[in-house]
Amino acid sequence: MAIRDTSIDPRLLESARKQFKEKGFLAAQLSDICKDAGVTTGAVYKRYKGKEELFEAVVKETVDSMNAILTESKAIDPNRMSDEELISVWTDTESNTKLWYDRLLSMKDGLEILLKCSDGTRYSHFHDEWLEEMSEIDYKFLKALQDRNLADKSITKKELHVIVSAMWQLYSEPIIHGMSDKEVAHHCKVAGKLFNWTKAMGIK
Repeated sequence: MAIRDTSIDPRLLESARKQFKEKGFLAAQLSDICKDAGVTTGAVYKRYKGKEELFEAVVKETVDSMNAILTESKAIDPNRMSDEELISVWTDTESNTKLWYDRLLSMKDGLEILLKCSDGTRYSHFHDEWLEEMSEIDYKFLKALQDRNLADKSITKKELHVIVSAMWQLYSEPIIHGMSDKEVAHHCKVAGKLFNWTKAMGIK
């Protein structure tokens, strides 16, 4: 029985990551990925069905991390939270901004590829789909506040989605444009100051 050369895997993924980041999925060539990794195309097809499956392997960790954020948030029942805990979700901007800053930086390279270079793959709409789910979760928390007369009841799910989308744009654009860790860290702090959720949501 032939022993698989596992040293190929990290070289192949690193080469693919580099090519996808520089050229995007559609323009990246499997032959260039193989050449850069020092492997044959046959070695690739022993591991992946093709370029798209290789792309999926490159962004898997990032996709899992992004989906884990949704899973964690969905597991929290806002109706079981105290008024103070519920309000802090919207008003504790410093800690919330720090949380996003840490998470985004931990997956910065993968997120840049996922958001900017995925046209032509099944992840081309990942950004919009993820935002839709996050907005649904955020509305669940806002609705709990509204039901307790602690927030402006005129804010609809659709309006909140627009606001959350704008906020996410502020956090994700620096990564899409390849800002350094230091630049992203500074930008996140600035972005956090732009959103006064207490006033925007009419929190009492």
